[in-house]
Amino acid sequence: MEENKRSSLEEQLKKMIESSNKKKEEKERPKTRTGTGNIIRRRAGEKDTRFSTPKTSVSE
Repeated sequence: MEENKRSSLEEQLKKMIESSNKKKEEKERPKTRTGTGNIIRRRAGEKDTRFSTPKTSVSE
């Protein structure tokens, strides 16, 4: 009985470690977003106009 209990606890521990490693990997890797940032529009004879583009999430 003790061996069964130990093996089941080891399996649970392995699963917990794997899930925590996956969460760490997700946090470390920043999600890239395209089309975001600030834009400066320059036209002759006018003052520079600054505006930001809308941030859209990347579909996974």
